[in-house]
Amino acid sequence: MPKLAELLKSGSISATDATLTGSLTPAQAHSFINVVKDSSAFLQKITTYKMGRLKTELDAIDVARGVLVRVPSGTLPTEAQREKIKMVGCALDANAVQLFAQILQDTLENNKDNPKFESETLTKFATAFGNDLAYLGFAGTSDAYADTFATLHKGWIQLAKDDDDTQKIEYESTDSVTDRLTALVQAIPSDVFSDAVIIIGTADWQRYNYELSQNAAAQILIDGNAKRILGVPLEVQPLMPAGTYLATPLKNLVLGTVLDIRRNRTYDVEARSLKYIFEVYCDYQIIIKKWVTLMTETSGGVQ
Repeated sequence: MPKLAELLKSGSISATDATLTGSLTPAQAHSFINVVKDSSAFLQKITTYKMGRLKTELDAIDVARGVLVRVPSGTLPTEAQREKIKMVGCALDANAVQLFAQILQDTLENNKDNPKFESETLTKFATAFGNDLAYLGFAGTSDAYADTFATLHKGWIQLAKDDDDTQKIEYESTDSVTDRLTALVQAIPSDVFSDAVIIIGTADWQRYNYELSQNAAAQILIDGNAKRILGVPLEVQPLMPAGTYLATPLKNLVLGTVLDIRRNRTYDVEARSLKYIFEVYCDYQIIIKKWVTLMTETSGGVQ
């Protein structure tokens, strides 16, 4: 089957730079992660961090207000004066996720004259990864895999719920979306107010727009076709659960991916298909927890 043999060697993954089974080369791994990032508009806005190992620390500087002091020459600053600028951050601990895919023989034959077929297919696999990694960032509830998608990793919402340093506020089911957003804006820490956005689900955003259309006075609260409220931008995200709102600078949310991306590619003669297994190690984190404000419905309420 010479045509198939040629096809298997074509594209960005070839015999000259990678084996059929093993890890992508560093250049391929960087390219794969870039495609994953570019496939999701949301992933392009947050911090995507390429990890060189499974566990790593991501540092940040927390600068308080009023940090300037006057220390006379020949005198050492006190510990209290030093502590006004603190190193904070988060720890990334990556776990594996896999993508299993196959290309049927008929598809291979139909594309046997396309030398870019496999590289284009690799891009589609990376896009599938990007879509699911973005989704997991919102839907993930646990790191202890229990044979469900949501238990692959804790996403940003669950991380915000679990951490003691994040701010958590509630609303009543009878509150309008306008009132919810107004209360959320007022709870955003002042030191990140200018950089913060409110991540809101599509259904809630549509409901917010409907409320504004019914109440002309509410237009005072917004500017730019309901894209802001009290000066804070609304980041409309279809993956955000309805009734949940999260305010933070987008770059405060992290998706870490390890550069050691494993790839297995074999031709199954009996099944007459080209089979792929991609394995990527990743983790989700929030860099500075106190910059996050999470709003949910009051426990026990029915929306």
